[in-house]
Amino acid sequence: MRIKRTTALIFLAFLLLAALACGISLDGLGGPSAAEQTLEAIYAEQTIEALQQPETPPDEAPLEPTATREIIHTTIPAGPGWVSQWWLDSNSSSTASQKRAPGGDIFNQNLLERPFTAEEMRYRPDVDLVRVELSQDATFYYFLLHLSSVNPETGMLSAHYGVEIDLNRDGRGEYLLYALADDRTEWNITGVYIYRDSNDDIGGRRPMLSDAPGHSGDGYDQLVFSPDHLEDPDMAWKRVDPANASVIQLAIKKSVLGGASTFMWSAWADDGLKDPARFDYNDFFTLREAGSPIGGAADYPLKAVYLVDNTCRLAFGFEPTGNEPGVCLAPLPASTPLPDPTVTPQPPCDCASFPNFTFITDSACCIYCGYNWTGNPEFPCDIN
Repeated sequence: MRIKRTTALIFLAFLLLAALACGISLDGLGGPSAAEQTLEAIYAEQTIEALQQPETPPDEAPLEPTATREIIHTTIPAGPGWVSQWWLDSNSSSTASQKRAPGGDIFNQNLLERPFTAEEMRYRPDVDLVRVELSQDATFYYFLLHLSSVNPETGMLSAHYGVEIDLNRDGRGEYLLYALADDRTEWNITGVYIYRDSNDDIGGRRPMLSDAPGHSGDGYDQLVFSPDHLEDPDMAWKRVDPANASVIQLAIKKSVLGGASTFMWSAWADDGLKDPARFDYNDFFTLREAGSPIGGAADYPLKAVYLVDNTCRLAFGFEPTGNEPGVCLAPLPASTPLPDPTVTPQPPCDCASFPNFTFITDSACCIYCGYNWTGNPEFPCDIN
């Protein structure tokens, strides 16, 4: 019915055009002027165009705008508590004016100390890891990444920061917690990602050692969590330390790791390649292609692999043998030795010795046992 009506209207419009073209008067008062004919012809043409537009079927309602999904969080991190493990990384600030790293970069072994731009070797303090720490509560592992300072151009941490987790200690990371920093000091999930290596090809033929050229792996190929991939919206978090703008804190639910209590981990700061699909970087680039941050080296300055810093892998929850790929090994004792960061310190208390959390009166003990320290005189230690 609609097609017949449209065809009839088009036919009538053509008759109108023909009448106008022949100078036929439509009101019986004589032929219109040339200007009137032109205007009427334009009106008729527009009428035809309008009639040719498809009509909206009566059973099709206008599309409603897509509603924005409301994200509801039920488990928010309380905050890092007692530090159970830490490590000092090479600090390039002391040699930054010389446009070189003081050491700590062994590219063939996937140890990177490259907080400099390519070629010009401009130092970025917010890509220079100087200390990393791990703490935990009943729900989350917390990773605290201390940078040398903030980005002088933005006044804040401006790179991607991450933690690579190796559950079976074979030198191949299973998970990568990865976040783009901002200046927010409250826990948030903006720019936070968790990637997984689904086919166990990270590390190539020789985990941690370079397999370039010729490596064809796909790195961290599976997205587990992102702001748009929220099977569990509380899975991972980030924030800048409210007390220190040079520290970014990352939190990941223990359930993501299957509740693992032992694993190896390393920290990352990256504003160069920023590509989890090309981990490990030393499998995709040769030393000549990557360049070197060590002044006087044959491959100096940095080229393809730049603005990136990582740590060796810390053994958490177990005593390392020293044969684990990439494991952190404490330096030989000096005249004033530092505590051995590979040895887990004694906890502040025995959680099982308390009938319940209301009997805990020490903040470190309260946080260590997975509760929230309020400082309230009546119930200073409370549930999260």
